[in-house]
Amino acid sequence: MPFTIDGQWIPKKEPEKTSSKPVKVRLQKRGNSVVTVVLNLNKSSKELAEIAAQAKRKLGCGGAVKDGVIEVQGDKVELVVALLKELGIKAGA
Repeated sequence: MPFTIDGQWIPKKEPEKTSSKPVKVRLQKRGNSVVTVVLNLNKSSKELAEIAAQAKRKLGCGGAVKDGVIEVQGDKVELVVALLKELGIKAGA
């Protein structure tokens, strides 16, 4: 019931936002370089920045977060998928 015994309204809890799309790790060619991108990762911008920092530190490469997408320099798809698994994020290549 949406009311308590004394007539107080109990608001319905909002479900946590989850992306219906699976997390994907893809390779993109940009000019003469190659970038590994992590798509559909439904996290806050702060969490995305932390994950990107961990990836850059562990993989020894550069990267950035742009428009909610993590970009890692180089062809590191398998390594990024393994890192995401360590963090408890199910990702597919």
